Amino acid sequence: MVNLILHPGAARRPLFIVRDGNLPLLFGVDGAGRLRMLQHMGAGAWSDTDLSAALPAAARVCCADVRQAPDGTIGIALAIRHGAGDCTLHIATGLAAGQDEAGWLEAMRQLAPVPGLPAGTQVTRLAFGPLQAGAPPLLLITAGSASWYCNAAAPMHTLRTLHLPAAQAYAIGNYRQPGIWALHPYGKGSALRFTPLRDPFGWYVALDYPEVPAHTHSVLLAPGSMPNVPDLYAAGDRIVVYRGGNTQPQTVAQVAGARLVWSHAREGAEYLAFADADGALWMVIRPYRGTWNPPFLLTRRRAVLAVAGQFIHAAVIEEGRLQVQRFTMDGLLYSSEIVTVDW
Repeated sequence: MVNLILHPGAARRPLFIVRDGNLPLLFGVDGAGRLRMLQHMGAGAWSDTDLSAALPAAARVCCADVRQAPDGTIGIALAIRHGAGDCTLHIATGLAAGQDEAGWLEAMRQLAPVPGLPAGTQVTRLAFGPLQAGAPPLLLITAGSASWYCNAAAPMHTLRTLHLPAAQAYAIGNYRQPGIWALHPYGKGSALRFTPLRDPFGWYVALDYPEVPAHTHSVLLAPGSMPNVPDLYAAGDRIVVYRGGNTQPQTVAQVAGARLVWSHAREGAEYLAFADADGALWMVIRPYRGTWNPPFLLTRRRAVLAVAGQFIHAAVIEEGRLQVQRFTMDGLLYSSEIVTVDW
């Protein structure tokens, strides 16, 4: 499961990894602004599909987000810039991960522009909220100081304007109803608040999270055990988790300055990955009904992570080479392969 990250992010070429059954499936934007897909074909073979071939001519992807829902289907959001400089927004949810190349190209052809984006808008960020069972998949659209949101599964994808307060970072999602998380730095302390977007029954309660770690600058929202209420990890002078709401936090690790990047829960254990100042990835594991184990080094480079089958897959693309590593569920390196790509 790829989860929502809430922190000021460095500019990086978009790369996403999800699962196709027991195999990893990667999406990325290459240097020419084309959306590419890498499918593992078995026995060390990978297919490389230019999905932009199904988009309008001269289209260049300037922003993207790819997420996997609990049922395994894929959500894709793209902002594409056309030759004349106009920017259009395209969204699809419920896409089957196991489609072949022809199926994916046809799905791209069906991505009609979302109405309501003002002329001349240059989208700078797209971010899905946590995809939770029973909750609408919300998408946050940012263009400079302007913001919108929509239900990505609604047939018309109606864009609604957002007036965001001054804050260090934002995330959209569902806490029993749609809303926005905002991270506010206050000197050595931090404040983290969820504010509902709107409610037809007049229920409007802003929720503050207690005892936010000092110097918090990274928050990760992950599907939890409570329906429509995510677990929330926060990292500052230590890493904590809020279970099923704004209850008292539980300590995960006494680590300062972490950037939370990924979490996963499955029968038997929970997993949390974070990056250090050098970009290396560390992992913390909590066995079922146990306590969090000490962090251990997973990779020395920043990578995207997903669980497929019985392995944790870590992928990174550098200088035209894709490296995919497979780790056992207890974090031991099982295999590594290099794939040459022209990204």
